[in-house]
Amino acid sequence: MKRNYLLILVICFPFMLQGQSLEFIMDMVHNNPGEKPYDTKYNDPKFLKSEGFTATTPHWYINCLINYNNFEKGIIPKNSEANKWIVTKAAQVDIKLADFRKEGIDVYPFTDFIVFPNAIWEKYGDSIKRFEKGGSSVIGGKGESMIPDIQRKTTQRLLRAQIAGIFDRFPQLNGIVLRFGETYLFDTPFHKGGSPIRKGREGINDHILFINILREEICVKRNKKLFYRTWDFGYNFHTNPEYYLSVTNAIEPHQNLIFSIKYQQDDFLRMTPFNPTIGIGKHRQIIESQSRMEAYGKGAHPYYSAFGVINGWPETKFEIKEGRFTGNLNNPSNPRGVKDIINSNLLCGVNTWSNGGGWQGPFTTNEIWTDLNTYVVSRWAQNPKRSEEEIFYEFAAKYNLTGMQADIFRQLALLSIEGVRKGQCNSFTINNKWWSRDDFFSVADNKNVLNQIVKEKKQHKVLAEKTEASAIWRQIEALSNQLTVSDTVTQEAIRVSSTYGRIKYELIEQMWILMIEDTNATVSGTMNDAIVNSALSRYDELWKEWRKLKESSATCATLYTDLAFKNTKTGSIGELVEKLKLKTKN
Repeated sequence: MKRNYLLILVICFPFMLQGQSLEFIMDMVHNNPGEKPYDTKYNDPKFLKSEGFTATTPHWYINCLINYNNFEKGIIPKNSEANKWIVTKAAQVDIKLADFRKEGIDVYPFTDFIVFPNAIWEKYGDSIKRFEKGGSSVIGGKGESMIPDIQRKTTQRLLRAQIAGIFDRFPQLNGIVLRFGETYLFDTPFHKGGSPIRKGREGINDHILFINILREEICVKRNKKLFYRTWDFGYNFHTNPEYYLSVTNAIEPHQNLIFSIKYQQDDFLRMTPFNPTIGIGKHRQIIESQSRMEAYGKGAHPYYSAFGVINGWPETKFEIKEGRFTGNLNNPSNPRGVKDIINSNLLCGVNTWSNGGGWQGPFTTNEIWTDLNTYVVSRWAQNPKRSEEEIFYEFAAKYNLTGMQADIFRQLALLSIEGVRKGQCNSFTINNKWWSRDDFFSVADNKNVLNQIVKEKKQHKVLAEKTEASAIWRQIEALSNQLTVSDTVTQEAIRVSSTYGRIKYELIEQMWILMIEDTNATVSGTMNDAIVNSALSRYDELWKEWRKLKESSATCATLYTDLAFKNTKTGSIGELVEKLKLKTKN
């Protein structure tokens, strides 16, 4: 008997070491709304399978590819442009869906609810609409925004018809990932809609009703998975434990109902606490992480985000008060990363955004930094007993980076964590975390931050931090030139992207000097022309160097602009530079 026990132990020991994979290892490619879809290997089911992913979250607008004949026969005329668009797009999805199913990859399309065809709004709009003040969550709408009221019977009937239509038309779908917080209509020319959830605490009852209908129709009736994304704005479902529990405790758990949550108590941003809605309640959860964040370069330069996802960011040990932290400050038992909540037994998966988030550029030609972050997070989910560090070195070995070379690569990646934060944010006052995002620099967004810096006389501390950040990036650049990678294209991409990051953050240092001097002039009426002229001169030099870098290598990402968000001149760094050049010239 003892010998048999030992034999069983020997056989099972490798599996005991491996640990148990989370159920859902998902990846999402979220295209920029209204723009050309991403051309990436993460759309390839064979590649996803080879990387150990079990599911994909494609951006197909699946909710718009049905005709609602189950609600009213012929509501969308057969020969209409709307119907032709629906039929064409649905046929394209059929082909893609078959490819994923062939490779054994489950498919959970990323879906905006509630969006209906224009024909339905024209006939039934007055029985669907919610009439309220204060705008809506619709982005990129055409004409009047149509906001549905989930409390109205017609809306509920149409929602049930919509769900039935989706799974009748695409029976091979394994379920859906549902978004309610934002609605993008750029790519749906024949549809309108918006979030059916009211703002603030009024939305709690809306969520409960909405989820119960979805649960009944998707999870119970059709035995499909529903990933309900808690993404919204303000201190609500996504970030407020009380709100989260008020909703989820009123919903009966179901194996097919999972809540999807971003790991930070905000968007994918620094200087915010770990999300306190993770690891609580009675429902299963998956964690969303982003591999190339729009606020931090979109993969154009090194930024090792997987470290923060798993372990927590360095600054969270101080429990950033700027965020909406709800625990005991500086309590070492507070969770800081997803590894800290694994014992809650609620975490059942991750959804890595390999691509997506934001608008426009920068656009990359090499995915080395996307690959690193996606690999580490997804491999951790495949065996949460493994450490982030172990998985990092496994990734490095794929490029024959071992021994000292692997250590250099890790040092480079770890330096990028604070190189990014200390360059873009500041540790001493409030932050506008979106002042630089995508390929834009929106100086006007920093107005309150700059006023506080000057008012509290923290200019020297903030600028010293920017000097430190530039020094970090010079070290990153130096380390990149010490690496020998088996793939020469990847080696060039690492070196060029590191130089790209160094130039970007040296530029940002000059921007902070100019922003602070301009604020000094506004607040106190004094500005140091010598400092401004020196910063302006260096600013121009760095832009020239950046353009030269872009011309020198095909692996270089597209550059930033000197404009504010979505190419506006007002409030941009370019506008400020023009003003200061004119001012110091006179």
